[in-house]
Amino acid sequence: MFVQFGATAAHAAPAATPAERSLMAIGAPGAQRVAVLDCASGEPVASGVLPAALTAEAALAPDGSALYVATRERELLRFGLPGFREQARVPMSFDVTVLASAAGADAIVLAGGRGDGALSAHDPDTLAELQRYRLPAPFAVSAIRDTPARRRLAVAFADVREAWEIAYDRNAPPVLQGLVHDYRSNEAVPLPGRLTPRRFELPNATRALLAGPAPYELARLDASGALGIVHLDVRRQIERPATTGPVLPGRIAAWRDGARRGWLIAAPGAGDAQVLEVGSWRVTGRVDARGEILALAASGDRVLVAHASDDGVAVSPADAAKGVLLAPLRRLGTPPLPLRFVAGSGDCVALLDRDDRWLAGFVAPPLR
Repeated sequence: MFVQFGATAAHAAPAATPAERSLMAIGAPGAQRVAVLDCASGEPVASGVLPAALTAEAALAPDGSALYVATRERELLRFGLPGFREQARVPMSFDVTVLASAAGADAIVLAGGRGDGALSAHDPDTLAELQRYRLPAPFAVSAIRDTPARRRLAVAFADVREAWEIAYDRNAPPVLQGLVHDYRSNEAVPLPGRLTPRRFELPNATRALLAGPAPYELARLDASGALGIVHLDVRRQIERPATTGPVLPGRIAAWRDGARRGWLIAAPGAGDAQVLEVGSWRVTGRVDARGEILALAASGDRVLVAHASDDGVAVSPADAAKGVLLAPLRRLGTPPLPLRFVAGSGDCVALLDRDDRWLAGFVAPPLR
């Protein structure tokens, strides 16, 4: 399952520590074996067999020091890297379907799932529960996305018409509850800024949250694949841009060029991608891939495009602002489809095939 396919990049230096390498985790729901690879080269770093199958995608600590997994035995586990030694294990009272690990000294692990109180924050070292979140009825968490520049995790739900931001910064300002006019009279109820959700309404429930070109922007997909843009500073969905057909995860990626920014969007089966631009909130151009687009991912200020070519599959960067596809970075033969990009620790993005085999890794400066 973890054999490389068409790897051509050089291996990382053996002496490098996890924090000095860009790592990626392979561990999909239903699998019982997990692996950690060097993202840029595909070189194996660690692997192991779990006591039970995964219920959520394995989550890598942003600094590459640990791997977090949730299993069908309703347990949350931490494995230290690169030795893959179990360091912590705690029981969970709900089925975990989404895991995320934040970065920095104030980091937390956030576990979401289905059921009553199916969202909890945990200490990243001991996995001790720091906070449990409840709603009047059982709920299902559909997405958790870290926004490191804000030091917050965004959370969305498959059956609740709202989203939350949960700050993990110990110096986060208080969360004020009450009517707007109460704030002016200091009558609002201040709650601790760290770990208290900042809740806001959305037009409908959410299928996925996707990174934007600015820290305060997220793309949101609902159950029908309709695209919405969430502005985290004002805590609401500000736009619902018109796109051709539904939008799928893995077929949308953020781009930026100076003051211009937006998303590149490829419809299923399409050979070109729509250039959606912030400000006008319209499709202002298209990028022709000269073959079916198979996957998209942000890489620095540009977008990586995995697309069909005359000799199989190629990966090329797109300059969305100019509407052009640049020369291929890799040609990969004919790997089994579908393909997907996976973000590693640091600034690396790796392309995997249908069988979760590493195909190629790409390193670029992060979005500023």
